[in-house]
Amino acid sequence: MRSLARWLSIVLHPFVMVGVMVGTAASARQTRGEALRSVAIVFLFTVVPLAVLMIRQVRRGAWENADASNRRERPMLYLVGAVALVALLAYITLFRPQSFMVRGVVATFGMLAVCAAATRWIKVSLHMAFAALAATALLGSRVGYGLALMLPPLAWARLAVSRHTTLELVLGTIAGVAAGVAIHYF
Repeated sequence: MRSLARWLSIVLHPFVMVGVMVGTAASARQTRGEALRSVAIVFLFTVVPLAVLMIRQVRRGAWENADASNRRERPMLYLVGAVALVALLAYITLFRPQSFMVRGVVATFGMLAVCAAATRWIKVSLHMAFAALAATALLGSRVGYGLALMLPPLAWARLAVSRHTTLELVLGTIAGVAAGVAIHYF
């Protein structure tokens, strides 16, 4: 069962959720080439720096694993994530100011800021936050409904691999849903 839980944690990783969310939203609004470019831009600005950080921190022994599972490991993750999102927002504002991604980046930044602030007391599940964000942002589409159905198995997986408590999963879900609602209504 632990191997299934690990597999679900990988398949529903925040990096994957970002790609699914941007790709699905972009495909509804842009040509295929433009949608691929949108996904590539988001990955270049956000996923690449975070992946480099994760690999570096694990290799040098500063982190127990790539999930930054220890609460003390999270501040660096949030700092790099925030800088990456600010850089992405600057790029979008300069070169694609009418892009649908502006709201998504701002909402994601807000979600990360809330999770970062809570880190002093609790380690909010970013897996749940990003999965709930993607599901809520894409609600109304088959992908959004499919992601919503994957939230309970993901919560089970994160508990099964002993990365989070139930409260951390619930808080991550709430943060993600709030950010998704912000994308739709603000």
